[in-house]
Amino acid sequence: MNTIWQSITWDIARAGGFTAYILLTLAVIVGLALSTQIQSPSRWPRLLNSELHNFLTLTSTIFLVVHVLATWVDPFTKFSWNEILIPLTSHYRPEWMAFGIVALYLGIAIGISTWLRPHIGYKLWRQLHVLTLGVFALATIHGIGTGSDTQTPWALGIYVVSSVLIGSLLCRRLFLSKGKSKPTRTHSITPNRSVRATATSITEQKRTQVASRIR
Repeated sequence: MNTIWQSITWDIARAGGFTAYILLTLAVIVGLALSTQIQSPSRWPRLLNSELHNFLTLTSTIFLVVHVLATWVDPFTKFSWNEILIPLTSHYRPEWMAFGIVALYLGIAIGISTWLRPHIGYKLWRQLHVLTLGVFALATIHGIGTGSDTQTPWALGIYVVSSVLIGSLLCRRLFLSKGKSKPTRTHSITPNRSVRATATSITEQKRTQVASRIR
């Protein structure tokens, strides 16, 4: 009976972790798509993308809770709450576990900043929201370093595809922001110069008329 329970809790912990990671990847992809304006407003409204981003973030958080609880309940791993919540205290691969714990705290901070957005302002909230990329990177390292399925082709495929997609969108985002920040030079004539040029041409015309009369 204990063996069956170990198998159930461990499978739930693995499934919850991978599901949370995939949903996090999709949430980051949608967020980057919003910032780079990839979506077509006529086919896929921005409001719909924003609601999808929020939904993916929420469901990812739910499966993360399932992952953490199943890991704690599992009688084989025997993690204490201190090992789950305090970095570098785990008896199992403490460095790799620490990456996941820090990612958890960063995610909590981002969630709190979203609730406080009306009070802290959009600019500060947007700056804090960039930490989502850090959450994804830390979660990826945590999964690769601690996961028992890391050596399997399907798990490696999930990590590689997720990293490539988000890396590509991030490069596009940085490229667009760099292009917008470049100053554009415009050649224009100032009003004073145009007035002076007009006055000079009129004076020359008068001089030509006077010279022709004298002749």
